[in-house]
This record gives sequence, C-alpha cells and structure tokens, in this order.
Amino acid sequence: MLKNRISKWTQSEDSLVRVFRNSSWLFSAKGIGAILSIFYLALLTRSLGVSGFGEFMMIVSAVQLLAAILKLQTWQAVVRFGAPYLLTGDDRAFRKLSIRSFLIELSGGILACGALWLLLPVGGTHFGWSHSMALAIMGYGAVVFLSVRSTAIGILRAQDRFGGNAAGDAIIPLVRFTGAILLFFATPTIAGFLVVWALSEFISFLFMWFLVARNRKVIAQPASSQLPVIAPSWPEFFSFLFFTNLAFLANVIRERLVVVIVGIFVGPTAAGLYRLADQLANSVNRLAEVFARPLFAELSKLFAGNESDRLTGLFWRSLRVSAVSGAVMFLALVLLGQFMIDVISGPEFLAAYPILLLLGAATIISLSGLGLEPLLQAANRAHVALIAKLAGLTALAMAMTLLLPKYGTMGVSWAMLLSAIITTILLFLFSRSAIAKPHPAA
Repeated sequence: MLKNRISKWTQSEDSLVRVFRNSSWLFSAKGIGAILSIFYLALLTRSLGVSGFGEFMMIVSAVQLLAAILKLQTWQAVVRFGAPYLLTGDDRAFRKLSIRSFLIELSGGILACGALWLLLPVGGTHFGWSHSMALAIMGYGAVVFLSVRSTAIGILRAQDRFGGNAAGDAIIPLVRFTGAILLFFATPTIAGFLVVWALSEFISFLFMWFLVARNRKVIAQPASSQLPVIAPSWPEFFSFLFFTNLAFLANVIRERLVVVIVGIFVGPTAAGLYRLADQLANSVNRLAEVFARPLFAELSKLFAGNESDRLTGLFWRSLRVSAVSGAVMFLALVLLGQFMIDVISGPEFLAAYPILLLLGAATIISLSGLGLEPLLQAANRAHVALIAKLAGLTALAMAMTLLLPKYGTMGVSWAMLLSAIITTILLFLFSRSAIAKPHPAA
C-alpha cells in the first residue's frame, strides 16, 4: 500500500501533485536555513536584549534598504536574456551579458557605499553611536554593497545549477549561526554581530563566484552553428531591470523600511519587539515561498498550452490548499505564540505577542494568495501584480501616517494587516480576470 502511494506520488502527472513534488526538492535547503535562523535569532535576542536587538536590526535594515534602492538586482536579467544564448551555444554573448550585469551591480554598490558614508553622521548623532560603532556599520555596509552576488546567482540559475545556488544561500545562515554561538559565549556586542553578518555575506559571495569560475570552460566553449539570438537593446535591458527591481524594492520596503521608521519615531526597544514578531511571522512565509516557484513553472506550461480547464482547476485547488494551511498556522500562532517567544528570546520579549498575532495574520493572508502572483507572471501580466503591490504599499504608508503617532508599534502592525488585505484582494481580482480569458504567455 505504502509502495503504491509513493509510486503514485513520484509518477503522477496531476498539476498540483507536480507542484508539491518539485517543492519538496527546494524545501530541504530552505528548511535548514529557516531552522538555523531561529537558533541564531534566539542567540541574538538573548545576547543583546530588546533595545540592543532593536538597534542592531535597524542598522541591518537600513543597510539592506540602501542596497535595494541603489544596488540593482541583476540575476533576473542574466536568466531572462542569457538563457537563449546558452541554448544556442553563444557563450561569448552570455559572458558579455554577465560582465555587463556585474559592472551594473558593482556600480550600484559603490553608490550605496557613498550614500551610507554621507548618512552615517546623521544616524550617529540621533542614536549616539561611537566612532568604533560607525566604523563597524560602514564596514558591514561596504561588504554588503560590494559583494556582487546577484550576477553570480543569475549565471548559476541560467546554467540550471540550482544546487550550487542553494548551497551558496545556505552558507549565510550557517555562518551567522556559528558566529552567534561564538559571540554568545564570548563578548556579544552589536559591532561583533555586524562583523559576523558581514562575514556571512562575504563568504557566500566568494563561494558563488568560485562555483561560477569552476564552470568557466562551459561558458568559454565555441558557439554552435545555430541561429544567433538577437541581443536586447539598452532600453529593453534597462526597462526589464527597472521593473524587476521595483518589485524587489516593494518587498524590501515592507520588510525593512518599517523597522527603521519604528526605530526612529518610537525607539530601538519598539523596533526590537516589532522585528522579532515580524521575523517569527515571516519564517513560515519564507518556507511557503518554495511552493510558489514550481507553481509558477506549472502555470506557465498551462498558459502556454491554453489549457483553460486544467488552469482553472489548479488555480482554485492551490488557493484552497493555501487558505486551509494558513488557517491552521494562525491557530498555531494564537495557541503557541507566547510560548515560542518565551523559549526563543525570553520573557522580556513577551510584549511582542500581540504584534506577532497581527503580523502573523498579515503574513497568512498573503500566504492564502501565494499562487496569485505566480499566476499573473505566468499570464504575462507581471505589471498588474506590481500595481497590486504598489497599492498595498500606498495603503501601508497612509495607515502608518494615521496610526503610528497615536498607537506606536501596534498601529504599524494594524497598518501591515490592512496592506496585506488590500494587496491580496487586488491580486485575487486580477487573477480571476487572467483565468477568465487565458491566452498563451508571451
């Protein structure tokens, strides 16, 4: 009986089964990272306390926000425009595209270094940072900005080397976990954790490019006799970069800018409580993102084949699965949330529990519509998904303006919940329109 079920699972051509089967390969790597992140989060919060943890996360969030604004993510462009070169054997053109992407990413990183150098005195005056702390922040920022990882990720993904890609990503939580243990038993300071976080980024950066260099002979092979691929024009290339990075920036603003705003207007302690709740709520979401990648591939096939009935069936089935699993996870947060916070970070962080419930509800509402954005992307309507995200961000900004001054961190949490509801409703409406009139994706 068990053997038959396993055989049915591995050989089934049902669309939803294929999505889950492909997700299982990706889940293991993400799962390891999520588990390690919970452990180093516990070490971090218990070492620095509420205020210290809040100040540390404000610094990390501000640096990552600067990186998202100025240091362009190039991996999508490398995959989008580079994969056709590899298929036709034009490795010279692929190498030229990779160099272009590397220089664009590096140039943005240099600009971000300059911006951080100009902003540091302002932050130092507001939070009373010492000279040594300012140097640690500048050092951490420089490593993050100058570690050109996105281009390397794009090269590996274009070459279908997802195993190496996953290994490079797994290095970051592994180094942070190891460094957090050492600091916990030594002298834990904000500057010390910044060094560990910088080291994790740098080692991952070196490992990614080591994997790229190890396979350089594949890229350098003579081109085949197949018809050449037309290179993208500069406007086309930068237009693609603009829209993909705008979508990435929208996600970073939701996750990072809010932490910085809470820290500036309410204080590091409030920022610490908010970030702990946000990180616990999002740990589930990060694992669930694994489901979206194979779902996007499956939806793309169905759109390309104009298989309306199977497309509609997969859409509603995946939506039901996400909604049911989201309801179960929210119930778990209600029943176990306080226990989780106490075990991970200690009783001084228990004030984060009501924040956790609101942010958990926001995350789970987003999770219930996890397949909506991949569906719009598969339907060649990525710009519509971006509109929904921007509408959610607009609602977030307006709600925060009204609620933050009076209700502090709880007001911000309610604003996040409202934003998630609006974004998910819009994605759902746009997705229904997409499956009502399906057409092959461009």
